[in-house]
Amino acid sequence: MTLLGNTFFWTFFFMIGFIASLEILEDVGPQFAERIFKHKIDAIWLIVGYVILIILFIRLLRLFGTTYTWTANALRNGALIYISTKLDHPKGLQVLLGATFLSFWPYWHFNIWSALGFAGTLGLLLLLQYWRHWIHQKNWHLCLTLVVTSVIFWSFDMLSYGYALDETIGVTSCFIVVMLLAHSYDHLLRYRKQQTHELVYDTQHDALTGSRSLKKFTSDFSRYHHLSLKGQVPAVHLVMIDIDHFKQINDTYGHLIGNDVLQAFVQNCEGYLDTIPFPCTLYRTGGEEFSIIIAGGATEREAQQIIAGYRMQLKQFFVKTPTQNIQITVSAGITKITAKDAENKAVIARADANLYQAKRAGRNRVVTDTETS
Repeated sequence: MTLLGNTFFWTFFFMIGFIASLEILEDVGPQFAERIFKHKIDAIWLIVGYVILIILFIRLLRLFGTTYTWTANALRNGALIYISTKLDHPKGLQVLLGATFLSFWPYWHFNIWSALGFAGTLGLLLLLQYWRHWIHQKNWHLCLTLVVTSVIFWSFDMLSYGYALDETIGVTSCFIVVMLLAHSYDHLLRYRKQQTHELVYDTQHDALTGSRSLKKFTSDFSRYHHLSLKGQVPAVHLVMIDIDHFKQINDTYGHLIGNDVLQAFVQNCEGYLDTIPFPCTLYRTGGEEFSIIIAGGATEREAQQIIAGYRMQLKQFFVKTPTQNIQITVSAGITKITAKDAENKAVIARADANLYQAKRAGRNRVVTDTETS
């Protein structure tokens, strides 16, 4: 019982920490590594390097006699089996398994059969990676895979280390339970991550059109305003856009068609902005009111040309409805963040004033701080 309890305890808490640390490494590792090394490193290679260090550390613990072979093998087997079903990078897994094989030099005192058996168990992990999508399709696929793989790994360990059969059966059973719990924990982490991602997306995007929301606009514009005042970013322009006569579209065709118009406009506008050489982001800030932040140092003339170009493109754009195609036009006001703009509302008020000047001048036009088109 002492053997089983010790193996279960150390393997369980090791796997929980191992899985959690891999999640952290996947999420923030590349950014952290870039800050330190001033070079982008793919998360896959950070994970491979991390697991290799874990395997080497476990190996050293055994070589220095600070842990039992049962515990060391359980930790190693757990880490390798888990990562082989999660790592979506064949070359990365090959590097990991190659390093693991080399770390076991001199291979049970140059026992060729043990070395070949160890190579065979590592080769099995390549098959697990190849079939990882099938393994995660259904719970019983995962359970069957974990049971079969665990039995094969611990059978090899029994033969190589001379373990007793009854002890091996007991440890293997404990190991299977731990691995099932570990994968359940992994599923929980993934579920919570997905829920968090969906929550963040919902708070940052408009539910109807999918464009970025007013809340996201407020956050992004505040950041750009702050950095612009400090001189840490090149020129930033704010564009406020209205779809002309949108109330008339709603009154004539109904609100469902009006929703279709908004959705079509956002899709078309974002497609156009993707072709612009400056970073441009579209936000829905009201019913038919939208805002665009043009960053990257565009001049006033370039910002005006971007929006005027889109206004011209709309001449070829029609929103298809069951009864007829609807053509839309837009009015826009553009202004630049300046050093005198102590608050966000000063910039927004100026862009809004330019927008309403465009609407008073007959709509379907663009007004900047210095010119009208």
